[in-house]
Amino acid sequence: MDFSALKASMDETFQKILDLTQDGQMPDEKLANQFARLTTQLHMQADEAWAGEAEDFAHLANQLLQAVKKGKREDSIRLVDSLQDAQDYCHRTYKS
Repeated sequence: MDFSALKASMDETFQKILDLTQDGQMPDEKLANQFARLTTQLHMQADEAWAGEAEDFAHLANQLLQAVKKGKREDSIRLVDSLQDAQDYCHRTYKS
């Protein structure tokens, strides 16, 4: 998957997760798994300048997946908030 398609798919999946958690719901495991896979792919394609942030983001996404698998709604919502903060920081810092 090329970088633009990967980013679009990741953004779409994350928006679905955000919509659920903003309503106080936990994302389903399939959605969390898809997001974790996409963030891992993003990390593999990351430019050296932001590879560390991409790795941290992928780690948070995997933590989200584990929280969802364990049925930990509050942890899942907190992790989504952390992912959103990390995304905002990365976009502010590295977007041209």
